[in-house]
Amino acid sequence: MKRVYILSLKVLALSLVFFAISVLPVDAKKKTPTPKYVFYMIGDGMGINSVRGTEIYNEGTGKGPSEINFNHFPVRSFVNTHSANSLVTDSAAGGTALSTGFRTFNNGEGVDENGNPVSTVLEWAKEKGFGAGVATSVGVNHATPSAFYGHDKSRSSYETLAMQLFSSKLDFAAGAGFLNEVRKTGHDSAYLEKQAESAGFTILRGSDQCKRASSVEGRLLCLSGKNENELPYAIDRNPDDTKLADFVQAGIDYLYANYAKKGFFFMVEGGKIDYSAHADDGVTTFAEINDFAESIDLVLDFYNQHPDETLIIVTADHETGACMLGAGLYEMHADRMAYQQKSETVLTSMFREKFSPRRGQRDFVPPTYDDIKAFLSENLGLWTKVEVDADGEKAIKAAYDESFGRGQADGESRSLYSSNSRLVHVGVEYLNRTAGYVWAHTAHSGSPVGLYVKGACAEAFMSCENNVDIPVVLGKVASYK
Repeated sequence: MKRVYILSLKVLALSLVFFAISVLPVDAKKKTPTPKYVFYMIGDGMGINSVRGTEIYNEGTGKGPSEINFNHFPVRSFVNTHSANSLVTDSAAGGTALSTGFRTFNNGEGVDENGNPVSTVLEWAKEKGFGAGVATSVGVNHATPSAFYGHDKSRSSYETLAMQLFSSKLDFAAGAGFLNEVRKTGHDSAYLEKQAESAGFTILRGSDQCKRASSVEGRLLCLSGKNENELPYAIDRNPDDTKLADFVQAGIDYLYANYAKKGFFFMVEGGKIDYSAHADDGVTTFAEINDFAESIDLVLDFYNQHPDETLIIVTADHETGACMLGAGLYEMHADRMAYQQKSETVLTSMFREKFSPRRGQRDFVPPTYDDIKAFLSENLGLWTKVEVDADGEKAIKAAYDESFGRGQADGESRSLYSSNSRLVHVGVEYLNRTAGYVWAHTAHSGSPVGLYVKGACAEAFMSCENNVDIPVVLGKVASYK
């Protein structure tokens, strides 16, 4: 009887505990924290294989961490990226899907498939009183950032999109400069910068001035310290060049100084990942992904100070280049890529400076094949550090014959954002291939892209199957909608 009595008392005590918990006020119960500070990080053209390929490259060359920070976030998935009119999206339609939850036609910015403007997650945040910013390593009015504040049927309406930025409620914007339509009837970047000042933006230029971001009152625009509409590739950067991380730190400093209490939304684009992937330039692409990850390190520093209130979303608008890992080799030799020290674009400039005829030159003597081999050896390690097999030799010699065999100048290898030396491109292509990286083409692909999430409500994004799902979920968990 004594044992039964004691057991009854224990059951009664537990019942009282459960009853007390059940009648606690709602705000006294444990709730899933609502994200207060949202970072939406977009690697333009950054495919899943490109991310993993960067880790392999870093491990083989020592050029970066063997584990890319976001590739090891607790929530990792992938999403489909097709546009409303194509299985292969462009950046405008991809950016619009990520910003609005609507699919649109390729070239459409912030509009639905019928061309009607649709609101963006950035605009939702502003309507609820949050701070809002965008930053990119390319033009401030390029396709991806424009998809968050602009609405137009054409991504090429650069001046219209810039004017929409100025008339928007955006608090902070950063990028190399403004793309323009000066070849048509539009104005140059300097004119658009003056329009920004007239709209109330303070302009800071270069990494040193960007450090003053937290002291700025009113709207802020951070630009490169040079007259350019894209930042230099990370692999080519000089110490005094502005980099994406400068813009990201400025954005964090400014938005926290002005919106610490309410919170903010901050979209960051690693825009030049796409540029180098269009050129099938693996080393430069991997350096850009490392550079993008460096900016995420700054975001993670902020997260560590506000872990219960910060949400970090990393994804891509599409995949570019269709990079394959170990294709035809069943192995990787990423260490061989350490010998490329400059982007294909800069190597092309060096090559043409050395081997192309000057304007008006009539006594041009084309380089010999040995001259070409010496250049590729010095700048890519071919023959001296990296063995060139018979097929590789045949391809390079064929490119030489097509370019210089009849006394003509160097041929071209064109991609969306560059026109490179055919011989340099063939050399870079061989270096990629012998290291185990094979690029299928110089365009976008329809492959799914990664989705990597960390922080408050991160698990909610496991339900995302398509890119249009991401802003819908974000709008709910962040109370923007």
